[in-house]
Amino acid sequence: MIKLIVSDIDGTLVGDGQGEGSLDPAYFDVIHKLTEKGIRFMACSGRQRQSIEKLFRPVKDEILYACDGGSIVYDCRNMIYAKTLARDMAVEVYRDAAKLTECDIMVCGTKRAYCRWEDSELYRWMVEGYGYDMEAVGDDLSCIPDEIVKISLYHKNRAEEITNVWFRPKWERRVKLTLAGKQWLDCVPEQAGKGGALTFVQKRFGILPSETMVFGDNQNDMEMFALADHSYAVENAREEVRRAASGQCENYFEKGVLKVLQKLLNCDNMTKHGKIKKI
Repeated sequence: MIKLIVSDIDGTLVGDGQGEGSLDPAYFDVIHKLTEKGIRFMACSGRQRQSIEKLFRPVKDEILYACDGGSIVYDCRNMIYAKTLARDMAVEVYRDAAKLTECDIMVCGTKRAYCRWEDSELYRWMVEGYGYDMEAVGDDLSCIPDEIVKISLYHKNRAEEITNVWFRPKWERRVKLTLAGKQWLDCVPEQAGKGGALTFVQKRFGILPSETMVFGDNQNDMEMFALADHSYAVENAREEVRRAASGQCENYFEKGVLKVLQKLLNCDNMTKHGKIKKI
């Protein structure tokens, strides 16, 4: 019996940077019906809660949110899990990131996200595209009045290449580094990440890997695949992500995840009480 469905967002459900109104309304109907049958749905993304909530507005009170790369988990509006970076470490990470002048930087806190300048490409994309609650605070992001859960380095198409020279070798043993598409390198606490968030939710609600279904497309989704017996990589996923998954579905613009969920909902093995005997 499937009790928990977890899905990445960007590259899995919608294209990068797409905001409210971009998710096919059929998803809301399926999520609502699954919820009625006792199957939880969790959106697990690098996005902040406010952005995810806008995307899932019709069912926003029915789902779980694993935000900021899995550093925070909300049950509706209640924060039930958070992993933060120590302030001195966050400051050091930020100062090193600032040396990579080709990249911009976003700092994510428990209250909102922060960047340097309102006239930057990053600010416009996150606010106008993703629907972020973001504050521009100038050059010194190290003084923001918030607990920090993630620091992200951004380049429009070369984040992996630019950070590979010295930044990632320096920090890979001190924080968890994950690539999220070609634009982002996310730095989160060692014990955080999407796998940590999923482990917490499974323990909190007594859900086994055999009762968990996961969807993703990128490196930061692979740790979730190891925690679910039913894992799907969308066709547009990175090659190593497709290899790590137990199954594959169509890409996001062909609504591959939606088709799997509809099949699950209408599965012949689902009893009248909504219990799934076999996938």
